[in-house]
Parts: sequence; C-alpha cells; structure tokens
Amino acid sequence: MDSKSLLRFDILNTDNGFAEWNNSYLTVIDSVEKINAEFSLPLKNRTVLLIVCIKGTLELGYDMTSVKLVPRSIMVLLPGHLIRKYSPSDDFEGFMISSAISNLANMLPMMSRILVCSLHYKENPTIQLDEEEFLNQVLFRDLLKHKLSRSRDHFDYLVINKLCEGIFCETLNDYSKRIHGAVNAQCSRGDALFYRFIVEVENNFKQERSVGYYADRLCVSPKHLSAVVKDISGRTAGEWIDYYVVNEIKRLLTSTDLSIQEISCKLNFVNQSFFGKYFKSHAGQSPRDFRNKSFVAGI
Repeated sequence: MDSKSLLRFDILNTDNGFAEWNNSYLTVIDSVEKINAEFSLPLKNRTVLLIVCIKGTLELGYDMTSVKLVPRSIMVLLPGHLIRKYSPSDDFEGFMISSAISNLANMLPMMSRILVCSLHYKENPTIQLDEEEFLNQVLFRDLLKHKLSRSRDHFDYLVINKLCEGIFCETLNDYSKRIHGAVNAQCSRGDALFYRFIVEVENNFKQERSVGYYADRLCVSPKHLSAVVKDISGRTAGEWIDYYVVNEIKRLLTSTDLSIQEISCKLNFVNQSFFGKYFKSHAGQSPRDFRNKSFVAGI
C-alpha cells in the first residue's frame, strides 16, 4: 500500500491497511467502521469524500458544522473542509470512496452538468436515500467489493475506476432529484457567474483559450472574472481553460488515431510547435511521449 496516497486521504490509519483499493487518485474503504478514530484532529480534507451509512450512526464534524449519518444516509464532502470530529457508533457499518478532485472531474461528465450539484454539496452534504436508491448504492458497492477481492489482471484498474464512476454518477442522480429549484434560490452572484463561465468554456474551449474572450462573453472584466472564479473554485479562469484544453488533448491522444498535427489544428493552435510546448508545459511531457506511454500502459 502506498502510504503517500493515504496521506492524500488524511483520515486513514496508514498502518492498518483498511483500503481495499488505493492509488494516487482513488481510495476505496469497504468497512469505514475499521478506520482508526484516534487520528489527530482537526485535519484538512483534500479529496472528495463519499460516505454511505449502512448501519448504526456516524457523527462527523467539519468547520463549524456537525452532521449525523444514519442508516440509508449518504454524505459528500468536498475538499477544503476542516474535519474536527469523527465518531462512529459501536455498531456502525458503512463504506467510503475518496477521490482526488482531478480524478473525479475526469471520470464524470462535463463540469456544467454536475456543477449545480457541486454547489449544493457545500451547504447540503447529507441526504437520506429511499429504499431503491440505497439498494443501488449497495449494489455498486457489492460489485466493487467482488472485483477488489479477486486477483488483479491488466485492465482491472479500469474496471474499478468505472465502478467508482458509476457510484459517483448514481450519487449525483440522488442529489439532483432533491435540489431542483433549490440551488437557483441559494446561488450567489459569484456562483452564477462561475456556472456561466464553465458553460461558456465547455462550448468554446476548442477554439478560444483567452480569458478576455470569456470575460467579454460574460460582460465582465478579465480581472473580475478571474477573481470570482478563483474565490469560488480555487482555480483561476485561465487554469480552468487550460484544464479543459489539456484534458481534451489527452483524450484525443489516447482514444483517436489523429496525428499530433491534426490534433493541433482541431484545437486551433497556430502550429504544431506551439501546441507541443503548450502541452508539455501543462502535462510535463510531449504529446508523442504521452501517447506512447499511454499506449504501453493500456489506457
């Protein structure tokens, strides 16, 4: 087990091997009740945490808020919260998935489709599932548990990631059914601007990479746009644009037969040389090296 990965998750006792699956981006714990509650508090959550309560209760305190998970309840905690209390009942049973936010963004659909739910998570992290919703969560968990119990073959990590993707998508569905109309009433102007910015980026990033372009579309100054986006999301407007562009380049390099020159043209770069420098500055390697390494890894 990679203890460095567990440090990303923070609340695990790294000596006891509670994680059924763990890498730099994703941690799966089938038995949350086994987590050592004697870890040092408070601590900063650095991942997206999904916790499902099956039996008993779990009291979790973060920032200035306390929540209590009961059977059939589910919680999503976003990065940045300060966890100050973790108190399971003696009979508590549950499972947990921890995902780096970059990995979650890659797994899930385009950001604008989940952004409303993400904004809602800030103030409403816990919901009560009905019987069918709960059974769906447990079904995904059981499939994941079965897969994790077997010896690992070459493509197993892809299957595990897809099962985790299914759990997160199911969770988004559970939340979205409960927040129709609620978010618009709660969203601040900053939230609304961020949402509109992300929609504009998703529609135009293949052709436009300038913050000024998006600021003009939204009728605000580039400085104001970047400040609001940074405050809401922790990333500047430019970083969000680069995030979409780089992920699209990676997708085209690994899932198509387009040449590097063709990808460069498709994404409106002035020439292949500039395209290569741009990608290397963000991905740490050339497009060709990334494609070759991805092919060898079976991605």
